[in-house]
Amino acid sequence: MNYKTTAPALLFLLLASGSGAELHTKSTTGTVVVIGWSQTAIVIAVDSRGFDDKDKYRDDICKIVRLDDHSVFTAAGNIIHARAGRALWNAQAEASTAFKEAQRTAAPRLLKSAAKDWGDHMVAAINQALAVDPSGSQLMLENNVFLTGVFIGFENGSTAMYQAEIVFDPGTRQARQNFYIERHGHTVQFAALGRSEIVTEVVADKTHFARVEQRKWAAAERNIPFRDRDVRWAIRLVQLTMEYDPKKADVGGPIDALEITRRGIRWAERKPECNP
Repeated sequence: MNYKTTAPALLFLLLASGSGAELHTKSTTGTVVVIGWSQTAIVIAVDSRGFDDKDKYRDDICKIVRLDDHSVFTAAGNIIHARAGRALWNAQAEASTAFKEAQRTAAPRLLKSAAKDWGDHMVAAINQALAVDPSGSQLMLENNVFLTGVFIGFENGSTAMYQAEIVFDPGTRQARQNFYIERHGHTVQFAALGRSEIVTEVVADKTHFARVEQRKWAAAERNIPFRDRDVRWAIRLVQLTMEYDPKKADVGGPIDALEITRRGIRWAERKPECNP
């Protein structure tokens, strides 16, 4: 079984002010992961839809992996590729292993070290898979990208986010990684990984649809406790993607959402089967 979320692209970073600034953008399809973050807090909301190797969807995928009390991992793309009952790569298991190794070696920047190590090990695993199952492994590609992993949380007292994108190099016929360090702002920024079109439009607040949704939210948030507003807004952005995205069949299922502060991880919504 090969679990994929069919969205192997980097985050679209959008300033909360609605300027629509973007970093590392690529066309994407599939899953939606919404991230809001500032220097002092992080919120994440994700859908639960994934697809197996027969393109049959399932709505029980846990897309957030807890690394410790202040850090998580999420990914989009082909998370697991298996052949003959054996996993050739498993992105979530590798993320947990990479983080534990960073803790064991007392790395000065745990998340950065784990993200780089994860990328290196994923490249090695995918290259091995390309050797033993070349045709099956290349079916896991979309736009020459296998998957993107995001390590995000608190690092040395401040929020941090690192992305490792695992791509296929047509010249060498091998996998390699692109590594990115994202910079937080003083105000909350929102990002969408995967099916990001609706999030981009609503946060930019320039179209009629966006303005209507922003007005609805401004009225609704008055009844939401202040500490929950950012995470609930992230949840709402996932819901809007499910409702209005042109390819909304690619996203769906229950929404998992959490907030990370210096006090730790606080879940707002979580499927029972997902690791707290």
